[in-house]
Amino acid sequence: MPGLQPETEGAAETLVRRLTGDNATGVVSYGTEAGQFQEAGYSAVVCGPGDIAQAHQPDEYLEVAEFEAGLRFMQALLEDLA
Repeated sequence: MPGLQPETEGAAETLVRRLTGDNATGVVSYGTEAGQFQEAGYSAVVCGPGDIAQAHQPDEYLEVAEFEAGLRFMQALLEDLA
């Protein structure tokens, strides 16, 4: 699976930054399909609610406030794309 290359000026990352107001970036050592989309010529970014330290492990959880922030992001994304 190809890795996702940073695209700080890419359309997807720019959109997520604008909708969230978060300008932090990071590199992680897990895989997603995002690299395949990028290889096919699409701008791609991986984002989600919560803290990755609590994700994808036994007893993973998402704080209610983080869930609500994710919901607000999805609503803003839908409004932006409509």
